[in-house]
Amino acid sequence: MSRTYQTLGIVVKGMAFGESDRLVTIFSPEYGLIRAIAPGARKPKSSLRGRTELFVVNQFLLFAGKSLDRINQAETQYSYPGLGQNVCNLAAGQYLIELILALGTEASAQASLYELFTEHLRRLETEATAEDIYGHLAQALFHCLGAEGFAPQFHHCAITTQTIRPNFYDHQWRVGFSPELGGIVDLGNKEGIGPIPQMRRLTAMELSLLQQLNQATLPDPQQFLPAIARKNFRLWDWVKAENLMRHYAQRQLGKSFRAAVLLDSMWEVDF
Repeated sequence: MSRTYQTLGIVVKGMAFGESDRLVTIFSPEYGLIRAIAPGARKPKSSLRGRTELFVVNQFLLFAGKSLDRINQAETQYSYPGLGQNVCNLAAGQYLIELILALGTEASAQASLYELFTEHLRRLETEATAEDIYGHLAQALFHCLGAEGFAPQFHHCAITTQTIRPNFYDHQWRVGFSPELGGIVDLGNKEGIGPIPQMRRLTAMELSLLQQLNQATLPDPQQFLPAIARKNFRLWDWVKAENLMRHYAQRQLGKSFRAAVLLDSMWEVDF
């Protein structure tokens, strides 16, 4: 069997290797994470130089090695140029790269995760605004975690399985969220709940936004919130939704997202 193979993939990590080579990590729908040497990629005139930068999607021709594969050829398909035009969107894109490096596996097809990752990069590049970038990130986290079976439950109580709907008419209303149980908890039903560590209490606004994350695209809060709540929606509400998803993902994956901290510093977010 030939040890040469082809695959579509996006570069998600890179570093200098040897005198002029580059060691890159490619995320492929067919093979998951691939670690490969790009020979001579750091030479000024190398055809692989620009093609092995972060966010570049290539059709690769690789040679399978014992520990590291080798890139024989790369033909660029797309490079997300819009991400580089906005430092906040670039940091958000790097944040999603860290998520993929945590969710990705080697020698395993992850087509759904690949499609979601590249689609959410496209949204960051072309759709995300200052008002909803944290909403886009919260939804990207939810979708990507869901593709690998880690998505939290925001519609049914993790204990009773009963549907929970936000109550905007009672200012004291709260619902619990337990990362340990993987979802929300009905605080109005005390039976069988018992002590649950690290329970976060969510307002009706917070729960309503989180319940929208399973939608195909990020909805406008002014379209799905009831009239009583629309005037109270603020940018900060999307920030809190992303914060909950971030901490949930970091707990599930045992990883922290450094680029998220950088993004927070740009927005002067202090959790």
